[in-house]
Amino acid sequence: MTFVASNFRRIAQAMNLPKCLLLPFSLFLALPIHAQTARRVRFSSSREIVSTAPQSSSSADQDISQTSELPSRAATPSDVAVPTRAPARIGVAVNAGLNGIGADVALAVASHFNVRVGGQFFSYSTSFQEEGADVNASLRLGGGKASLDWFPFHNGFHVSPMVIFLNQTDVRATVIVPPGQTISLDNGDYRSSQADPLHGSASVGVWKTSPGLTIGYGNIIPRSGKHFSFPVELGFYYVGQPTLKVAFSGSACDPSEPEPLGCQPVQQDAGFQRDLAAFIRRNNNNLSYASFFPVASFGVGYSF
Repeated sequence: MTFVASNFRRIAQAMNLPKCLLLPFSLFLALPIHAQTARRVRFSSSREIVSTAPQSSSSADQDISQTSELPSRAATPSDVAVPTRAPARIGVAVNAGLNGIGADVALAVASHFNVRVGGQFFSYSTSFQEEGADVNASLRLGGGKASLDWFPFHNGFHVSPMVIFLNQTDVRATVIVPPGQTISLDNGDYRSSQADPLHGSASVGVWKTSPGLTIGYGNIIPRSGKHFSFPVELGFYYVGQPTLKVAFSGSACDPSEPEPLGCQPVQQDAGFQRDLAAFIRRNNNNLSYASFFPVASFGVGYSF
């Protein structure tokens, strides 16, 4: 740079410039050469920066890989889910209805299904007179039951196929015909003997295991997390053809003849046995409507 300035000074002196202008004129002539030199330096510096750029990228990759190898941050209390109350799995209920008073225990097996096991029982006894005979009768209903409750919607409505087991449903009666009283069996009239009065028993029985179907509203195990429920249920169960059985003992007499004439034990009286069989057959036909027993109940449930 000093060499270039001295040459420009000689040029200025040759041009007979005043001394006060020699230095400015020399610098003015040197500026283009200085700019070119600075440009070459700048270009070379940029090439060095470009050449070193990949090295910086590889260093960044190494830093990232080293960062990924660092152990993960331990979970803080805010990252841990706070446990909530789990849905109830077991429920119990007491109920009352046409089949008596009972209780159920339910188990939730899926989001839309419960398995329910329970039972109901009802008993009633009475005494009355029929055609001069003293009758003591008793009625029993109920038994054990197992149901699968299906809740097709997101509410308490359910459809429940069920099985009645150990069915206690039956009717029993005892009959005592006082001496001298007359009874009618189908088309025959028979007078109870003074010496050996007529007495008998009758029963109506059904299947001990019966299928059924109910619909209702109310889930003993509410999926909402509530504890109390008020289930209502309507339906039926099929008990088969009810069967009437009647048996008599004692002696029956012909009302048209005085005793002891025309009296004999009923087991040996062909007319009495014929009329008794016709009476049983006719009443069994009348009982065919009773093959379906209704179900109607209301209860209060609690889930744990």
